[in-house]
Amino acid sequence: MTILDLCSYLGLAATGAVTLNLLLGMLMSLRYSPLRFWPHRHINLFELHQWTAYATVALTLTHPAVLLWVRAPHFRVFDIVLPIDSPLQPKINLAGAGALYLLLVVFLSSLLRLPIGRPIWRNLHYLVFPAAVLLFVHSILTDPNLKDGRPDLLDGGKIFIEICTLLSIAGTAVRWAMRGRGLRPLPAEIGEPSAAPVPETTA
Repeated sequence: MTILDLCSYLGLAATGAVTLNLLLGMLMSLRYSPLRFWPHRHINLFELHQWTAYATVALTLTHPAVLLWVRAPHFRVFDIVLPIDSPLQPKINLAGAGALYLLLVVFLSSLLRLPIGRPIWRNLHYLVFPAAVLLFVHSILTDPNLKDGRPDLLDGGKIFIEICTLLSIAGTAVRWAMRGRGLRPLPAEIGEPSAAPVPETTA
């Protein structure tokens, strides 16, 4: 396995982790219950969401870092931190860097949710959507071989990323369509007594 192969695999894993994390977050916001719905088992979605967030940050950080060991084209530390003048596809790499920094803001705000307060945390958490857009743009358009900047969009890795993109778009559309309602259980499903009609009284 070459350094470029490792970089590509880390990028693919980061894309998959972001997609899974995004979908889990939207399921939680919809009050999805794995016990009531599929797979009808007790599953801690919050814990899964946390672990996918850790994986996303770790993979997104290591993905560009390994480029420092690529001999040609040569990447400097500056090209990794702020790729405005990177050896190949600087605009596409800048989109990837933007995604990384937005994900870090979301991640750190989640760790500091209690000190900063829920309203600020909630507003910062919405940054995951532009971060996902930048990440998908970077992942689809980047040249994994670092040759001519012309990616093969029908490559197996690119197809995986395109599927992740479509899943994220579909999930976001469903979340938007169900805003304000979600999947909260009906009173009968949670054992709450239904409201009895109030008898009319005569004066």
